[in-house]
Amino acid sequence: MGGSALRATVRVPRLPRPDVVTAIPYAYIAALSLAIYLLEPSLLTGPGAFDVLATAVVPLALVAFGQTIAIITRGIDLSVGGVVSTTTAILATHGGTSGPTVVGQVVLVVAIGVLAGVINGLLVAFTPLQPFIVTLATWSIWGGIAFLVLPIEGGAPAPELITWLTGAWLGVPRSVVVVAGLLVAWLWLRSTRFLIDVRAIGSDEARARLVGVPIRMRKIQVYALSGALAAVAGVYLAAQTGSGAPNAGDQFILNSVAAVVIGGASIFGGTGSAAGSIVGAAVLILIPDVVFALRLTSFWSVFLQGFVLVVTVTISSVVITLRMRRRRGAG
Repeated sequence: MGGSALRATVRVPRLPRPDVVTAIPYAYIAALSLAIYLLEPSLLTGPGAFDVLATAVVPLALVAFGQTIAIITRGIDLSVGGVVSTTTAILATHGGTSGPTVVGQVVLVVAIGVLAGVINGLLVAFTPLQPFIVTLATWSIWGGIAFLVLPIEGGAPAPELITWLTGAWLGVPRSVVVVAGLLVAWLWLRSTRFLIDVRAIGSDEARARLVGVPIRMRKIQVYALSGALAAVAGVYLAAQTGSGAPNAGDQFILNSVAAVVIGGASIFGGTGSAAGSIVGAAVLILIPDVVFALRLTSFWSVFLQGFVLVVTVTISSVVITLRMRRRRGAG
């Protein structure tokens, strides 16, 4: 029987995520929103408050979307930081052009992101190197390229780019449109053969190979997608800040992983939701607002973000362990 027939008839088992874990990021959002509303309601109810939140979330949500797919395969993509930095550096140093050239710039930097991802995918798929080591190395490479292009923070992207990506479209803030587009994209993607294969790889790569999943091709596609989304995040960040920086992407490396974990993904692969990761990104963005409302120093923002991450991982681990014990007992 051929591999395709096997894939059609054999399901690769995976450990289902407990509902309590899936609900965690939404519980965080509700609690943080309530705290902000009670302490500083203008942050939520003021003019354009939702737009401000969506604008802050978009770059991290884009990176976290791709990071989710990588983590589902039991991998990780640290190179997103270098890709974002390189993207903002290129756009900030070529801001004097306009018209079709701006479109060309965007196409170029997204192509660079895809190239970065393909390189990661090839190394992960065809060598015994771990994704952590591969993407750590490529992060350094792309970070170095960013410093070569733009040694210090500054420059400015083309005004047309800022106009295209900020403001409103048909009365709806463009940032809101982007977030909604990401959610719709995930709803479509989660039922595709691509994501079914990706989940199978993360659940049990050896078994996935036996049932005919094209593992190497999928890994290349996964990292190419992550690189492309990191580049798009860089485009949006450049438009949002109106400048570039050689280390602009460093903040997204650990934050994207944290958003994915808070969003309910397992660091052991096989499970995860980009929708949950987007909510996880919003959680990380809201925490500094709570700290501001409490009139605390910025130290507490970092502390609370780390605390939330530790609590999430602990709850997830405990629930999964209990479920596995229950299954063994039933067996």
